[in-house]
Amino acid sequence: MTSEALAVPRRVLITGVSNPLGAEVARRLAPQVPYLFGCDVADPVSALEDMDFVHADTRHAVIGKLVRQLRIDTVVHMAVTVDSAREDRAAHETNVIGTMNVLAGCTVPASPVTRVVVKSSQAIYGAGPTDPSFFSEDMVGSERQGSLATRDLREMESLVSEFALRNSMSRVTVLRLGYRVTAETMLAKYLSLPIVPTFTGFDPRLQLVAEEDAAEAIVRAAIGAHPGVYNVAGAGVVLLSQAIAIMGGRAAPVLFPYARWMARFGLKALTGIDLPGHVADVLAFGSVADCARLTAEFGWSPAYPTRAVMDAFARGKEAEVIEAPSPPQEYELQVYLQRRRRQEHIGHRGGKALMGRQ
Repeated sequence: MTSEALAVPRRVLITGVSNPLGAEVARRLAPQVPYLFGCDVADPVSALEDMDFVHADTRHAVIGKLVRQLRIDTVVHMAVTVDSAREDRAAHETNVIGTMNVLAGCTVPASPVTRVVVKSSQAIYGAGPTDPSFFSEDMVGSERQGSLATRDLREMESLVSEFALRNSMSRVTVLRLGYRVTAETMLAKYLSLPIVPTFTGFDPRLQLVAEEDAAEAIVRAAIGAHPGVYNVAGAGVVLLSQAIAIMGGRAAPVLFPYARWMARFGLKALTGIDLPGHVADVLAFGSVADCARLTAEFGWSPAYPTRAVMDAFARGKEAEVIEAPSPPQEYELQVYLQRRRRQEHIGHRGGKALMGRQ
C-alpha cells in the first residue's frame, strides 16, 4: 500500500483524552474527520461536542471490542504515561499492557484499522554521561538499564514494531515527543521553584516541545501517511542554568548525579517534588534529539524553538492553546445535548424514510 492509496480517515479513536494534550488533539481532529471517538478512565478536561466519549481502560481487553464495534479505521493511542514519579506496576500496565490490548484490538481478521499513531517520548533514550550530542531514532539500545519508565517505553515500542511488521496493511507512526513544560508536568514544577536544587558540577542541555506543536504532530500523523518513528521537539536547546534564570529562580548545586536514587530522595525532602527517574537523569546529563527525519517526511517542523517554549512558560502563556477544563455540570450538559441532537437526527432520518414509502 502506498501513502497515496491510503484513504482519508473517517472513524478515529483517541485513547487518553482526559489530559490537556489529548483534548487538544481531539479538538484539532474533530473538524477533519466525520466520526471521532475518545476513551479514557476519566472525563476529558473539556467537553467536545463533536467527539463521542466512552469510559474505557486500555489496560482491559474490552478496548479491542470497542475498536471492532465502532469500525475504527484510525487509532491514536495517547494513553501512555511518562511524567509520573510512580514507577510501579500500574504505570507498566498502562504503557505496556494497555498498548498490547490496543494493538490486539487492531489485529483481528478483516480489521478496518489502516492507521495507528502511538505517542511515545524522548525519555526512551534515557540520559547518561556517555550519550551522543544528538539522539536519532535508531539509537534506542539496551546497553544500559535506564529508569523503569525508559524500559517500559522500549518494551512498548517493541510491541508496536512487531505489530507493524505483522500488519502490513496498517500504517504505524510512533512519535517520540520531547520534554514539555506545562502546569501539569513535573519538569515545569521543578523549574518553577524559587530555589532549584541542581546536580553539582553539571549544567545539562534541555530540549523542549510546545504543547501545540506536540498536538499538531499527532494530528498530522493521524491525517497523513507517515509510517515510522519520529523525534518531535523544538529547535535548539537551553542550558538548565538558563532555564532557571528565565523562570526567575536561583540554582542551588546540592545534588550528586552518580547516586540518582539518593538525589531524588534528597530533592523530594528539600522541595516536596518527586521527579521521575528519567527526568532526574536528564537534569544531570541532558538530552537532545535529532528531528531531521520529521522535517523530511512530514514537510513540517515544530513552530516553537526550545527557547521560545521556555519563555512562553515563564510568561504564563503555556495554556493559551488548551481550553480551560469544563465544570462537571457543563460537561454533563454538553454530553446530554449531544445525545439529544443525535436522537433527533436519527428520528428525522426515520421520518423521511417513512414518508418515502407512502
